[in-house]
Amino acid sequence: MIARQDAPGTERRGLRHLVTGLPYLALALILLIAAWLRFYGLAWDSGYLFHPDERQIVLVVSRLHLPSNVAEFFSADSPLNPKFFAYGSLPIYLLKILSGFAPPTTLTTPWRQDLAGIALLGRALSAVFDLGTIALIFLLGRRLYSATIGLLAAAGVAVSVLHIQLAHFYAVDTLLAMLVVATMYFAARLAQMGKRRDVFLVGITFGLALATKITAAPLIVPILVAVVRARNHQAVTPRAKKNWRAVVAEWLKPLWAVRQPLVAILGIALAVFVVAQPYAVLDPIRFASQITTESFVARGWLDYQYTRQYADTTPFIYPIAQSSVWGMSLPLGLLAWGASAWCAWRWLRAHDWRDGFILAWAAVYFLAIGAQYTKYLRYLIPLTPFLFLMLAAQVTRLNAERARVPAYILRFVFSASLALALVYAFAFDSIYSREHPWLTISKWIYANVPANATLAIEHWDDALPVPLRSNSTNHDPSEYRVQTLPMYDADDAAKLQTLSDVLASSDYVVLASQRLSATIERLPQRYPISSRYYRLLFAGQLGFDLATFAVNGIALDGVVISDDRFNGAPPRDLRLSDALDWSWGRADESFVVYDHPLPLVFKKTRALSPTELRALLAP
Repeated sequence: MIARQDAPGTERRGLRHLVTGLPYLALALILLIAAWLRFYGLAWDSGYLFHPDERQIVLVVSRLHLPSNVAEFFSADSPLNPKFFAYGSLPIYLLKILSGFAPPTTLTTPWRQDLAGIALLGRALSAVFDLGTIALIFLLGRRLYSATIGLLAAAGVAVSVLHIQLAHFYAVDTLLAMLVVATMYFAARLAQMGKRRDVFLVGITFGLALATKITAAPLIVPILVAVVRARNHQAVTPRAKKNWRAVVAEWLKPLWAVRQPLVAILGIALAVFVVAQPYAVLDPIRFASQITTESFVARGWLDYQYTRQYADTTPFIYPIAQSSVWGMSLPLGLLAWGASAWCAWRWLRAHDWRDGFILAWAAVYFLAIGAQYTKYLRYLIPLTPFLFLMLAAQVTRLNAERARVPAYILRFVFSASLALALVYAFAFDSIYSREHPWLTISKWIYANVPANATLAIEHWDDALPVPLRSNSTNHDPSEYRVQTLPMYDADDAAKLQTLSDVLASSDYVVLASQRLSATIERLPQRYPISSRYYRLLFAGQLGFDLATFAVNGIALDGVVISDDRFNGAPPRDLRLSDALDWSWGRADESFVVYDHPLPLVFKKTRALSPTELRALLAP
């Protein structure tokens, strides 16, 4: 037998291949952990579609069908027209196209049997989209900086609770985030290599992002940065020492020269947008009306009940605080925001085009959404991958620059923050292993409240109990007399009379969540009667005592992480857990109300007349 002799250098090449493959192995591990966190418990609401945006999308999808002829397709009354433009049409059409692959379910819900399957398919797609975001932020970080920075950014997104939660809903958020990162990735390739194919890819992904949600429009700024960079790589160099006026002049000078690729990108994006959302053109009045309404609501120019929760919130500070505590967890969230500010400071001093390119999206988008009246936490998901990217870049740079802080301390702080965020992610994910509180409370009501009893519920919130269907159970809210408390109506004499009459004639008061109470109690000047009502109800002074509640909190190994839903004055006798209850302060309503609300049931223990109740409630 002749012994095999490898060619010289074969061992070195094999080692080099192994080293270059390690980042992809690490990425695969990150994606595996992320997938477990995102696919776990997708049937968290047992098919009841408790998320209102997801429910609306699924219902719209169920109504769509092909038109009978071409003329009908081009009509505003086409059966393919979603007639719903608060979000883009791409997520709706995508789910409709794939709905034939919806898994069969045994879930028994108040909805059509197929809707639960469509929702589960949508949630699986949402999880896949978020995994795509993780992979793409790695590729973007590797292209702009290094594979290590890309991996650290991907790890940050993987353990982000905001991303994990939104992957359990089929709205538009995870798809939008993926398309934003994809557009930035192809724009970065265009900036570095200037190839024509990247012009097409940027245009396609930008158009798809716009057809998902119009808030992707600020992507035009980093796209402009990319085409200028592709035209003249020396427009801004990492080591250029210039004041900001010189930098601005240097960027503006070549704009005329880049008109052709820029027009090509915008033309492709427009074409893709029209294909993915055709009824924005075919039904322009409805489209413009709904987009305008949504824009006015976001800015607080229209007073809607479901946005009054933001009446006392501070622009920019509120989303930073909410995302730092609840969306990314402390201390990782603070590190991400702090590193982003440091990245902006470094760019102002060194003008590294890579930092400027990332900030062209991150800063412009945050200025747009951070200043809005409505500050839903989910609005930040197209931004968080870039916060983690800037964090990873700054930590790596400080490590390389031998800053005053020793490198091992930086590595420890960053690693410990990621580890704590992972623990928090597992604690949050545990809520999807337990029954939804609205189902728990509904079962309690049917089992403990006699038929024909009178229940008082709140408007602008989910009505409890929900219908329950199974082989052994068939319950419906019609078993009870239900009265509605109009808590968001103006506080006047008529409302005072209504509240007194309803409370006097009701046996139970059911609060599905703190949607109304948490907001109204923070607005005592606008709601003097209603805010007093909640204080007295929780204190047991209206003749009702807390009978039961259902909690499904963020918990891990005996520790429960709770939020302040009662402005520091919870109902008497409310104890969320026998374990260690760790309060992290106020959480955004949209973060808690869909998948882990806290329903309360108050039982009448002392009858008060309408006159007595009016005297108590009058301010």
